[in-house]
Amino acid sequence: MPIDAAVLSQLPDTLTVDVDGKATALRETPFVKEAPDLPTLIKNGYEAHREVGARIPVRIAKPEDAAAWRTEHMPKLYKAGILEAPPSKPEEYGVTKPENLPEGIVWSDERAGKFSGILHKYGVPKAAAAELMALNMEGYVATNAALKTSHDEGIAALKKEYGADFDQRQEQASRLAASIFKTDAELKWFEDVGLANHPTFLSILMRLAPLAAQDSSVLAGLPSSSSGGLTGEEVRKEIADIMSNPQNARNKLYWQRDKATMDYVEGLYKKAYGDATVTIT
Repeated sequence: MPIDAAVLSQLPDTLTVDVDGKATALRETPFVKEAPDLPTLIKNGYEAHREVGARIPVRIAKPEDAAAWRTEHMPKLYKAGILEAPPSKPEEYGVTKPENLPEGIVWSDERAGKFSGILHKYGVPKAAAAELMALNMEGYVATNAALKTSHDEGIAALKKEYGADFDQRQEQASRLAASIFKTDAELKWFEDVGLANHPTFLSILMRLAPLAAQDSSVLAGLPSSSSGGLTGEEVRKEIADIMSNPQNARNKLYWQRDKATMDYVEGLYKKAYGDATVTIT
């Protein structure tokens, strides 16, 4: 028979427990009301406490004990469906290059492998991998959009600054860049640090280009074209004469930045060196 009402009355109304999100007087719960007697109630409470404590310890003194507990009990939780089991190996996360990779995003199989390894190391469920990948891609797309906006705004500012001379000045800057970067390793570094198409760096080259054009030593170092026409040495001499010889008919016009004279000098460059641009993706 249930616990005597006199015993239950010793449990105050303020002694409550949470039942389905609602505070309920402990003496009104089936656990108490259906107990045949007080000793049985106490014994059942202790055994329930002992069972939970044995399966999920509150405190583990040694790290190796925690590892042993996980090894023994985590598979049981996975099997019971309480927790979702992670893949047995990193490759099973299926982190591969998306078919429709957004423009401007560079995929790396090496980084994808590291990402899968981290997920596996910490036992992350496979379902979480797709969501984490989507969030990561969203961040890349947002960053790329911001960089593109910054790049477009920078180029627009340069076009406004140089006006009709923008294309010519950009060509001079490209030719100057060709004389600066002599090896593939230097060019790769140039690309890796993000300077290859950065408007700020381009603006520096565009300011330096006219000054470099006045230095015969820089002219001599520019790449030569094999298409025929004037040699680099002939171009160097003629331009040096235009710049330094007052008797040269184009000398004064050159220093006045006369457009026809500047176009003529530009034509000399192209005869000897071609476009001599550096194409950087």
